[in-house]
Amino acid sequence: MSRPILFARQPIFDQALNTYAYQLLYRDAEGLGPDSGFDGVAATTEVLVSAFTNILENGQVKYLPALVNFNADWLYDGQLPSVPVETLILDVERHEHVTDLVIEHLAELAGSGYRLSVSANADARLQELASIITLDVQTLSPAELREHCQRIKSEGNKTILAEKVEDYDEFELCREAGCDLFLGYFFARPQYIKGNKLARNELVMLQLIGEVHHPDASPESIEELIQKDPQLMAALLRLVNSAVFRGHRTISNISEAIVLLGLKELRKWVLLLSLTRNDHAPDEVINNLLIKGKMCQSLAESEEAIEPSTAFMAGVLSGIDALFGIPQKELLEQLPVQLEIKRAVAGGGNPLGLMLQEVDAYTRGEWDAISNKYTQQQLSTSYSDAVCWSNSTLQSLPS
Repeated sequence: MSRPILFARQPIFDQALNTYAYQLLYRDAEGLGPDSGFDGVAATTEVLVSAFTNILENGQVKYLPALVNFNADWLYDGQLPSVPVETLILDVERHEHVTDLVIEHLAELAGSGYRLSVSANADARLQELASIITLDVQTLSPAELREHCQRIKSEGNKTILAEKVEDYDEFELCREAGCDLFLGYFFARPQYIKGNKLARNELVMLQLIGEVHHPDASPESIEELIQKDPQLMAALLRLVNSAVFRGHRTISNISEAIVLLGLKELRKWVLLLSLTRNDHAPDEVINNLLIKGKMCQSLAESEEAIEPSTAFMAGVLSGIDALFGIPQKELLEQLPVQLEIKRAVAGGGNPLGLMLQEVDAYTRGEWDAISNKYTQQQLSTSYSDAVCWSNSTLQSLPS
């Protein structure tokens, strides 16, 4: 690659909220997207598909399809990457000028096994070739959404992908209307349930997160909280006795584990173990939070005003309300973490908060919202490193 490229991934879910595929979003250093024909496009796409479409499932890494936007130059000029056809879903430019030659080329690709994704508003000839039909939820009323789904289902064996699903109400509406796949930020936003309260173990977890960050925390005070949650205690002991800490003697109690890890490492592992024990949220929510935390930590290493471990905590806590279905304000009140972190998570303009806003914009692929605070190389590298770290970390955690 001749120059840095910004790229992010957004999960596409099925009706059971399992991750079905990833949409790959990208822009080159000059601000151009997939229709720019920038240099090295085939090699770039191959790297993205192989490196950023893997997910941990049942303790194993599996590779998911990548939904990538393609225009005519990419499709017809021999620039398709040399990856198996099942790993790619070709999202055809919805504004593409549809000629007989375009249809001919797309028919050849579909015949070769490539899955094509087109808009429900696209040329009828494109829809006939496509296996996935996309609907922009934000442009349709509930009645129109149902009508579109009925029409598409009646015309053949098509998969319907609902785009721009912003909250759980929209997700439920789309699912009931007959949509099969879902893309949007609803997965990272909580479904608030009136009167929902934290369960006992969840409250212990939040207290523990606060305690390990308290300036006066001691091994004794931390151990006292961990002992209130036997499952967390067992998970922590399995972790320190695992291959992650190969070479150390066997640890038999929490006090020894605390001494072995040290407070700085303990903060990170307690947070990771606590989050991954939540059975109510899709795995992608946890994965997304870990990526944001690690990306914040990496960027903070070049900042004098921000401590990296503090940045990691802010990144992870920025979406923790999505795990518990409780408003962010209520959760922050129960978390005795630093005021700097609370301000940042609440959208404040302190240095940590501004960094978090940059990371949020990047991970969403909202390129125009990114400032010049960090170079594209910094952002691209920190994101790719964070994705790899999150995958390996989730794989190493005891179940």
